[in-house]
Amino acid sequence: MARFSFVTIFILLLLLATLIYFRYITPYQISIQHGILRSVVQRGYVFKTYEGYLQLPGKSDTTDRLLHFSIIRKTLADSLFSDIGKDVTLKLLTYKGKLPWRGESAVIADELLYVTLPDSTGIY
Repeated sequence: MARFSFVTIFILLLLLATLIYFRYITPYQISIQHGILRSVVQRGYVFKTYEGYLQLPGKSDTTDRLLHFSIIRKTLADSLFSDIGKDVTLKLLTYKGKLPWRGESAVIADELLYVTLPDSTGIY
């Protein structure tokens, strides 16, 4: 009976560890997004995280398509603070779940690939 309990607890812990690994540790999607960086802010009471908004290209006269993402590394956040209003290309990691110390979004900015000045006509 004790062996049955040990095996059952071991299997449940293994399933829990697998769930945590695939939901919170391994990225579900890795993508590259291009758009105009609208804002970068620092938020939070306990966990101070950086959050950013990227305006995606497209018809902006009907609705603004904003992508909300979190920034983990302070060095990336500092470089994005100086690039507000510019065209940026970001490498983004999307997770299935959110963790409080990773930010308010499940989309995490991992790397800044390109920075260019926006077109003066406003057309991409």
